[in-house]
Amino acid sequence: MTIGERIKVLRKEKNLSMEDFGSVIGMGKSAVSRIENGVNGTTDQTIRSICREFGVNEHWLRTGEGEMFEQTRETVLDRLAAEYSLDKEQVSVIENFLDLSPQERTLFLTQMRKVFGGPAVQPPRRADVSGDVAAAVVNVQDEVARYNAERADEAASGGKESSSTG
Repeated sequence: MTIGERIKVLRKEKNLSMEDFGSVIGMGKSAVSRIENGVNGTTDQTIRSICREFGVNEHWLRTGEGEMFEQTRETVLDRLAAEYSLDKEQVSVIENFLDLSPQERTLFLTQMRKVFGGPAVQPPRRADVSGDVAAAVVNVQDEVARYNAERADEAASGGKESSSTG
């Protein structure tokens, strides 16, 4: 497969027209067509632009070897965001989770299981957790308790929210 054919594969993988693909990298539709069809070659600048704008592995683009896309944290998150229609806040939650230590992740998951159900996991010993995280866990536990109390109140009142105004 030629570099032009790999560019075409990439463009189709991204579901872009030649015009849309070209506009991202500063090129017209006809220039993209000529590259894809092998009429024109590509410059190093074009290759670098394609790799930067689309998260493409430059080695793959030049040789066809390896993975099409770079496997950096940013490109993986970008693909997840696109595939699951995640907004910036949702991606930020994932990024923050990834930034946690293994012990902090376990604590977080334990709290989520308490809220949403699921098998319990033994949290790390408290001595392994920083003071800030321990305080956050206490806050989460308080929020979970309030949430459960509200749910119990709703269930007791037949699912109707109570109103002080009548």
